[in-house]
Amino acid sequence: MRSTIETPIAPGDTDPAWTESAEFVLPGHPDKLCDAAADAIVEHVMRGDALGQCGVEIACVFDRVFVTGRIAAHRSVLDALDIAALVRRSYAEAGYGEDAAGHLWGPHPESLRIDTALCFGEFEPGEREQRHLCDDQAICVGYANTMAATHQLPPAHWLANRIGRELFRLRAQRGAGQIGPDGKVLAQVRTDGRKWQPQRVSISLNHHVGSDWLALRRIAEEAVARACAGKEMPEIALNGAGMFVAGGPNGDNGTTGKKLVIDAYGPTVPIGGGAWSGKDFNKVDRAGGVLARKLALRAAKQARRDARVELRYEPGGAHPAAISVWLDGRAVRAEEAGLPNAQALRTAMVSRRLIGEVQGALADRARWGHFTAPLRAPCVR
Repeated sequence: MRSTIETPIAPGDTDPAWTESAEFVLPGHPDKLCDAAADAIVEHVMRGDALGQCGVEIACVFDRVFVTGRIAAHRSVLDALDIAALVRRSYAEAGYGEDAAGHLWGPHPESLRIDTALCFGEFEPGEREQRHLCDDQAICVGYANTMAATHQLPPAHWLANRIGRELFRLRAQRGAGQIGPDGKVLAQVRTDGRKWQPQRVSISLNHHVGSDWLALRRIAEEAVARACAGKEMPEIALNGAGMFVAGGPNGDNGTTGKKLVIDAYGPTVPIGGGAWSGKDFNKVDRAGGVLARKLALRAAKQARRDARVELRYEPGGAHPAAISVWLDGRAVRAEEAGLPNAQALRTAMVSRRLIGEVQGALADRARWGHFTAPLRAPCVR
């Protein structure tokens, strides 16, 4: 079994090592605002109707939010769905509105102008009965390594995520009146696949013209120190482009599904197709993505090697058309990795199981990562 002892990698080590980089964005980033709001809608629909259909796209800019796509479910679920309230709540949970110091970070959730253009209604006759079949094609990739300390995720991907979480906590604790909801993290590490060492971290924090730059720097350094506990501190760059006062939807437009690499495993692992947020768990790209991760975790545990699993789905199928497996980069048969064949992976069974596992956490998963434990981060307001 590969060692998970996280000792620094020295320049003279004989183990082959390489550099990995990954990024993360804070919940106030416009793309993540859209992802979280879309998944709040999905959660409402699936909580009331396990076979309900959600294919929702959201876009935002300034104080405008546009919701489109299709929602089909029992009439009682549709009647209770308040899209505007879910969108406003997602903005508030990300930190928009007035913070504890009285500073207003716009757009304020209550001032949002929300437009909807949805195919909205109950299922057509016979449509519900076909939900166990793939309604589209998909290639779903799952990955897991043997590093328990990084939740069996690539270390750069895990580190960028962890720094982002710490920044969000510290903003709530000590950043009121100074730091806005938007921000980005770019992490670089050196790894040999068993141990890793952070090398450099670039952080961009949203602020206003009167913010205390020393306070921003202290919070950035503390977030990195907490995330890198037990390791040497990396080099840190803060707001390398200068002022970052036009944050969130006031500085950029956002849409669902634009952060595919962040939502998956970072740039060191191939991604499949299709976004996740805004889609129900009967849609094969979302259910297949979660299933592929579970299979990769199982293969990595049994083989004690890095595992990558690829599931290929075709329209109309009740199970994957094929499963491919790699252990430490070497292609193997599914049976050799201790995994079932494609025909045993029934889509309907997978989706029902997943609905129960994620219920109550979809918006958090959209913000903080689909492959990490849901985190109820403190609201800034």
